[in-house]
Amino acid sequence: MKRIMISVLAVFLATSVVLAQDKNSKAAKATAVPVDCSATTDGQITDNVRAKLAATPSLKGQVIDVATSAGVVTLTGKVKTSSSKGAATRATKSVDCVKKVENKCEAEVKSVPPKRNGKPKNSM
Repeated sequence: MKRIMISVLAVFLATSVVLAQDKNSKAAKATAVPVDCSATTDGQITDNVRAKLAATPSLKGQVIDVATSAGVVTLTGKVKTSSSKGAATRATKSVDCVKKVENKCEAEVKSVPPKRNGKPKNSM
């Protein structure tokens, strides 16, 4: 009888441990190591921005020149669309130690005209 009670108690404790775990909790995300921007040179920032732009799928095949001065990145060149210009700005801002982005790129197509619903505006 004593063995049965101990076995039941052991099963109860094991079950309560399993049920007590929070199944909805997510594993802690690995935090990024902070970058010491005082030790980062403008050349390193320029290289990092160029790598980021090259890795951005929407900017493939577009030539964008990058210059950095005191953490301020200037982008020049021609891009296909104004949305590509925005993508270049966002990608550059995501690079560590970039203080400001001056995007002087020229878009070949300023914007895509909105689609019409098939009816002319003045038709009755």
